[in-house]
This record gives sequence, C-alpha cells and structure tokens, in this order.
Amino acid sequence: MNQRTMAEGMSFLLAHQRTRLIHGVLKSVYLRPSDDDYQDCFQEACLLFAQAYCDFPREIDSHESDLMHFTYQKIRWRLLDQRQRTAWQASNCECSLDSPVLSPTQKELLFLNPASNSPLAITAKNDLFARLAGHCTRKQRNYLLSVVVRHLSDSEIAEYYGVSRQTVYQWKKGVIAKARQLLK
Repeated sequence: MNQRTMAEGMSFLLAHQRTRLIHGVLKSVYLRPSDDDYQDCFQEACLLFAQAYCDFPREIDSHESDLMHFTYQKIRWRLLDQRQRTAWQASNCECSLDSPVLSPTQKELLFLNPASNSPLAITAKNDLFARLAGHCTRKQRNYLLSVVVRHLSDSEIAEYYGVSRQTVYQWKKGVIAKARQLLK
C-alpha cells in the first residue's frame, strides 16, 4: 500500500463538497458559525481530516464511506477533548475564594507562582495574591509553589524539604488561615 500525504488528504477533502462533513462535526459539538472560534476549529478539523486520510488502513476508492465515518469520529473526538479541556480551564480560572463553585482543592490551587504564565497564574496576579504572598512565610510560599508549580502531594513536599508531613500540614494550615484573614 502506498503512503498517502496530507496534501492528498486536503485535496480529497476539498473535492465533491466533502467539507460538509467538517461542518457536520462542528455542528455535532455545538459550534456555530457565529462562534468566535468556529473558523479556527474548522481549519483544525480540515487538518485532522487530512491526517485521518493518511492513517486510514484500507483502500480509499472501495471504502470511501468507511473513510468518511473514520474521519468524522476522529475529528469529533479530538474537538470534544479540546472543548472539555477548555471548559475545565475556564472553570479553574475562577479567582474568588468564596465561590461556591470551587472545591477546597481548587481554592488552594489559586495560589500560584506569580512568575508563571499559566492561565491560573495570570488570574492570580491580583491584589489578593500579592497581599497573601506578602503575609506568608518563606516556608509557606515554598509550600504553595510545590503544590501548584511542581504538583507535589503533601507527602512529596515533606520528602523534598526533609520535614514531616505534619510540618507540611502546618504550612498549609497557615496559608489557609492567612487567606481567610485577608478575605474578611
């Protein structure tokens, strides 16, 4: 079997109104032409179609309907994954510590390294974070960075700094208490 190229896949997509498949996928994941990201998603879906065309294991000529189903599923799954990831990121960018939407763990994740460029770090670059960081001890700031930037558990933080888990718990407790005082 010969290797197919992305260019062949794009040519195949653009022939015989096959872009309707792309529009159908976008509609199935609730994207509308009026949405801001519609054109970006359309372009990405076209590239995904071309990649699926290259990956399709059978002969195209005799199995075109199977190819269309194969590409539809690949594109749909990828777009659904991206939309879920975007929704999750948006829900975790809430910056109010008293928001009922946030779990206690999510609230703790709001305290980020101000030098980070992640969406949460950008959100956290506000007055509350600056004041909290100013009120925290060096060890409490180390705890925050370990949790958020390094994604360490309390046990891993204890091992990293050579202290007991109880000590790490005290650092955490101190940060939470200071945050509550600042929010009063």
